[in-house]
Amino acid sequence: MILDECQNMSFDQLLASDIAVDDVRKGFVVKKLQTQLMEGSNEYKESEEFEIAVPPGSVLLFPSEGSVDVEAVNFEVKNLIVLDGTWAKAKRMYNENPWLRFLPHIRLDVDKLSLYSEVRHQPRAGYLSTIESIVYAMKSIGEDSDGLDGLLDVFESMIGDQRRCKDERLSKASEK
Repeated sequence: MILDECQNMSFDQLLASDIAVDDVRKGFVVKKLQTQLMEGSNEYKESEEFEIAVPPGSVLLFPSEGSVDVEAVNFEVKNLIVLDGTWAKAKRMYNENPWLRFLPHIRLDVDKLSLYSEVRHQPRAGYLSTIESIVYAMKSIGEDSDGLDGLLDVFESMIGDQRRCKDERLSKASEK
């Protein structure tokens, strides 16, 4: 990247810059820095909270404005980045990490009911659990179905265990 040209740009200006976007597609590193007031002083200390290498071919599975259906992706996806949490938490994570906007965004256009809907409220069809979203996205980009189906089998087993525990609690509560 032409560092001098991009160094003083705001994040939104970087997103609009062809130079920055082209370089980002080659991969980039994200560092989260923490600034803290030093104890007993008016001076601030900056420390690195974390560093993440985002390699080329990375995409974000997130249904944002401008996202593309996973079936329409016309390049090789090498890394699938997923925000794991409730919809509200995932949206907050997205907003708190503006570097995610540099990534190509893909979404799932599905009307499936989540396997998890028996245990956790699903706002509407297509709102899937993180693991279901990962499995369906990876299948769409050409990953091995057998191994991915095994993940859903384990997930269904976990849901069955949760359902049994819930039924047992309800049964014990009604006996009182």
